[in-house]
Amino acid sequence: MRWLFVTLSAMLIALVGWAAVRDSTDRDYLSIQQRYQSDYNDTGFNVQIQQAFPQFADAKRGDTFRVERCISCHVPDLGTVGPEIAAQRLAQDFLKYEPHAQSIISQNHLTGVHPAYIANGTQVPSSTGKGTAPAMDYTVYGFTGTGFAPYSVTGNATNAKQGYQVDKTTVLPGPLPASVDPKVLNASQTNPAQQKVGIDQVGCIVCHNGGRLGLNQTDAHQNLIVNPQFDFTQGAKLYYTYCVSCHGVQGEGGKGPPLSNQDRLGYFNEDYYYRCVEYGFTDFEHIGSIMPNWGGVASDYTYDPARDKQKPGSRVLSEDQIHVLTQFIRHWESYTTLP
Repeated sequence: MRWLFVTLSAMLIALVGWAAVRDSTDRDYLSIQQRYQSDYNDTGFNVQIQQAFPQFADAKRGDTFRVERCISCHVPDLGTVGPEIAAQRLAQDFLKYEPHAQSIISQNHLTGVHPAYIANGTQVPSSTGKGTAPAMDYTVYGFTGTGFAPYSVTGNATNAKQGYQVDKTTVLPGPLPASVDPKVLNASQTNPAQQKVGIDQVGCIVCHNGGRLGLNQTDAHQNLIVNPQFDFTQGAKLYYTYCVSCHGVQGEGGKGPPLSNQDRLGYFNEDYYYRCVEYGFTDFEHIGSIMPNWGGVASDYTYDPARDKQKPGSRVLSEDQIHVLTQFIRHWESYTTLP
C-alpha cells in the first residue's frame, strides 16, 4: 500500500510539473503582442510580461485561462488606451484581416464599428472612414427585466501620448447577461470603479464565445459569435416571440425542457440545437414530441398519426434566424457550475 501511495504521489507531482511547464511555455500570444506593439508603438506596455500572470479577481475562480486567452491577443493594452480606442482598433483589425469583411458585415447586420464603441451616442464615426454609423437602441427589444444588464469598462483618464481623453468609466448599455453584470458579480462593492468590469474580464468570452472555455487558439475561435449585439437583440426577440410559452422566461422550462439547464448546455452542441429548432418533432431525436418544426422537415420523416401529435407545418424561421436563436440560447451557458 505504501508503494502504491508513493507511486501515485510521484505521478501526481510529475503531472503537475508537466502542466506548469506547458503553461509557462505555451504562450503563443507573445508574438501576436509584438506585432500589435509594432502597429501601435506608443501604447507603452511591456509585451514580455503583459498578461503573463493576470491579476484579476476572476482568476481566483479558475477563470485565468478564459481571461488570458482573449485579452492577451486582442487589445492587450485595453486598460491603457481605454475602451473606445480599443473598440475602434478591434473593428479596424476585423476589416483589415477579413477578406470577406463587407459580406460578413451585411449578413450579420454589423455597422463596421465594434459594439462597445457604437454604444456611446446615437451616431459614431464608421470604421470604414466614410460617414457615421447608428448606435443600437436596445430598449426597443424590451430588454428591461429579461435578464440583460448594462455594464461598464474602466480606462485611464488621459493618454498624453495619443492626445485623446478617455473617461474613467464608460458605461456600455449591453446587452450583457445579468449573470455577469458587474453589480451582480461584486454586489458588496458600492464603488462602480472598483466593481468587476465586463469587456476586460468576462465580456469577450461571454459575448463572442458564448461562455465557452477555449484552451488553445483553435478552440477559442470555433463557432464565434460575430455580432453579439444582433444575436442578443434579435435572438431575444425570436425567443420571446416563439419559445417563451413552452420553455419559460429565463429558459427554466415548462411544457418543453429547460433550455438554461447547465447539464444540457454543457452536453449538447450548436448542431443539436439547430436541428431541434429546424426540424422539431420530424427529426429522430424528437419524434413524437410537441416540438414544432420551425424550419423544414427532416428528410427521413414520415407522418404517423398514431405517433405524431400534429402534422409538420411550413417554414416559420429562416436558417439565419435559427442560427441567431441558437446562439442566444447558448448565452445561458455558465461555467460557475460545470455540467
